[in-house]
Order: sequence, then C-alpha cells, then structure tokens
Amino acid sequence: MSVTPIGLAASGPIQTKADLVYETLKARVITGWRDYGEMLNTVEIAEEFGVSRRPVMDAMARLELAGLIEIIAQVGCRVVVPDRETVRQHFYTAGVLDGAAARLAASRATEAQRGALAVALARSSRASQAHDQHAFEEANKAFHAALLAAGGNDRLTVLARQSWDLSDFYLQRRTPEDLSRSHAEHEAIAEAVLGGDAEAARAAAESHLERFGEVAILPEDGVHR
Repeated sequence: MSVTPIGLAASGPIQTKADLVYETLKARVITGWRDYGEMLNTVEIAEEFGVSRRPVMDAMARLELAGLIEIIAQVGCRVVVPDRETVRQHFYTAGVLDGAAARLAASRATEAQRGALAVALARSSRASQAHDQHAFEEANKAFHAALLAAGGNDRLTVLARQSWDLSDFYLQRRTPEDLSRSHAEHEAIAEAVLGGDAEAARAAAESHLERFGEVAILPEDGVHR
C-alpha cells in the first residue's frame, strides 16, 4: 500500500523511517484523517510504510508529546479527544504570542513587511468569500506568518509557530460564518498594524486567537462529521 501524500510541510528534516512515519501521520491527524477518539492500528501503519513496529511506536511517542494522540497501556493508540478547557488554554497562549507580535509589528514593520501583510490579507479575503476552508487555512497561515515576520522577533516567531499544529487540530470543523468572521478579525489586526496603533494591534490579535477557545467545534458539542 502506498503512503498518502503529505498535505502539510514537514516540520523538520526527514532522516529516519520514524521521521517519515511521524511527519506523515501528524499531517493526517491534524487534518482529520481519523476522528477524535478513534483508535490507530499500529500494525496496519507498519505494513503501510513497510517498517517494523519500532519506528511506528517511536512516531507515536512523538505524536503524544505533540498533544495529538494518547498511548493507553494495554489498549493502544488513539487520537486525542480535546476538552474545552484545554482548547481554551491553548488559544489563550497563542493569542498572547500573536498579540505581542502584532504590537511589535505596529511600530517596527518595514514597508516590504507591511506590503506582505496586505497581500496576505487579500488572500484571506478571497478564501473566506469562497467559503473554502482548505484555501482559508493556507491563507490564514500566510497572514499570521506575515504578522510574525513584521514583528521582527525570531524567538517569538518560533514559539508562535509551534502552536499552529494544535490550532489546526482543534479547528478541523469550521463553519462558513466562522471563516468570514476570522477574515474580519484579520482586517482589524492589519488595520491597527498598518495604522501604527500598537495597543489596538495587540488587543485585536489576542482576541482573535482567544475566541477560538470558545468556538472550536469539539466532540462534547455533540456535532459529528
């Protein structure tokens, strides 16, 4: 059986079989390949990749550290079932990071960086108007990447980007209305940054991310795919 193409860029160099299994499964889990709480058959995964179970279990251990699966003794591996409080804490933290970047961007962004933010905003607009979740996810990453770049703080950028995988994992299910609202919030962030209003930029970015802690559609909401 062939390996499903990786839909997301690898977060690190693929040097071992465990790296390949990890990066591929991470991309799959984040994008809803298996539903929250669904068991993962490690024997079938090993057969698919043509490896022993050791690289698979090494990959599973890394996925558990990333917060995407849990390994249950004497039971097996399953996709995490996120709860509301965990999701709230995640997006609160992500908001603090992006808020700090937005505040810096309002006072430090170069003309080129301001232009890149405007281009990313236009891309967000097109995707939200088309109600295309996949296109919006890519546009969303481009917008937040441009915001972080404009902030000019490398350490802050690393920390913020580390939150992206979990953010995507928690936001697998989104409504067209949420895409439109998210773009409107992007517009508010960009307006404050481009207008040089550091405090408004920080507040807009923080509230944008923090909101997802409440609106992410989770299993406890009783909504099924």
